[in-house]
Amino acid sequence: MTSTRRAGPARPLLIAALLILAAALAAALLRPRTDTATQTPAQVSQASGSLPATVTDARVVAVPPGIRETSVFATLRSTGNADVRITGVSSPAAEHAMLMVTRTQDNMTGMSMTDTLTLPAGGTLTLSDTGDHLMLMDLKEPLQPGQTIPINLTDAQGRTLTIQAPVMKP
Repeated sequence: MTSTRRAGPARPLLIAALLILAAALAAALLRPRTDTATQTPAQVSQASGSLPATVTDARVVAVPPGIRETSVFATLRSTGNADVRITGVSSPAAEHAMLMVTRTQDNMTGMSMTDTLTLPAGGTLTLSDTGDHLMLMDLKEPLQPGQTIPINLTDAQGRTLTIQAPVMKP
């Protein structure tokens, strides 16, 4: 699904990101905290599996009861010498999950599901509220702030990375 809207001068990508969520969720969300300097060690996620990457600043956005989808943000850093094409995402907390891309063209911002996200060799992939991110759909139960949710990423070679992401209020 692609959502577009003429962007205003302030926070055009944030506005577009909020439009992808249900109307109630959009009304409830504020911009999540992105500063890693003040995070406690429990808020820095450790990656397991065979993908050549580390993960920091992982978080799942806490949503009000009754809202059945939410966003996942994190920073992935490559530890390998080849690009990693992430082709799948899942979590036991949701019936299904999606890789999402955000693009702006001609002052129009839109988001849509994508088949892949690329972690460049030796670089980073930032999953944020104003750009590419992950969506958890049809949550199985309400998520509580402080709870830790496993998020599983899979690449084109079948390698996996499990992110332990805390649920945080926006």
